[in-house]
Amino acid sequence: MFESKTVELTINRQKIKVHGFSTGAVKVKTKFLEASKKGLFAQLDIILNRAFTEWLPVWVWVIEHPEGIYVIDAGITNNTTNPTYFKALGFFSNWVNTTLFKFKVSRQEEIDKQLESINISTNSIKALILTHLHIDHILGIKHFSKAEILVNRMEWNKPSGDVPKLYPQWFQPVLSDLDEKYGTFNNARYLTKAKDLVLIHTPGHTHGHCSVLLNTDQGNILFAGDICYYQQQLFNDKYAGANISAGEIKDTYKRVLAFAAQSKLIFLPSHDKEAAMRLEALSPLV
Repeated sequence: MFESKTVELTINRQKIKVHGFSTGAVKVKTKFLEASKKGLFAQLDIILNRAFTEWLPVWVWVIEHPEGIYVIDAGITNNTTNPTYFKALGFFSNWVNTTLFKFKVSRQEEIDKQLESINISTNSIKALILTHLHIDHILGIKHFSKAEILVNRMEWNKPSGDVPKLYPQWFQPVLSDLDEKYGTFNNARYLTKAKDLVLIHTPGHTHGHCSVLLNTDQGNILFAGDICYYQQQLFNDKYAGANISAGEIKDTYKRVLAFAAQSKLIFLPSHDKEAAMRLEALSPLV
């Protein structure tokens, strides 16, 4: 449904590739996408809302880097299209995942098959980096049993909206402490020796939510997870209804825009229909 994209870039004149794959599609309630209220009222608004968005992508990003292959998020799986899949979670969680969301994903769209299409095995990647622990970002981890999986320690210790019952039994990620600064961001961790791939704390959607920044010769690329659902929300001061903290997400918006004002930044949220096209065109945020 959403076309994959591949761009060839350079880092210090060394060639790299960045791929964007959508592991299927999701529909959410319109008030989930963009809130008109705050706090508990926003959550109630989502529940009472009858209208759904159009189909949205579930982007997974793959970086063929000189130090190894990095995958950002794992996407969804076709299990989500099984009407009984969420029943094991109990009544409320089953109701949430079958009433507030709709999923469309084939087996061929799962991340392992997408990687196969570019001759990459899940066993050969350097690391899988999870922006946060919501199901549309983590269900594909079942294909990465032999990989190092990185999660912000705060996201692991203080989760919001995660569903541990859906984790594989073997899932025990490497927890990252973000104790360095990077640009306008106070909490970061370098993921490569070259310090050109950075895990950045961008809270608000969840307390431990992170984004991943890649510094290339053509500009900085921010794989933004669920900071927002589409780029224009940053400029319109619009926020998703499911954010855990209004104060944190406002601060994250400010830091992203301040960074973009200082340095070329290509901004790629996980559910933005135009994200892969912006990657291909290297279209900056401002």
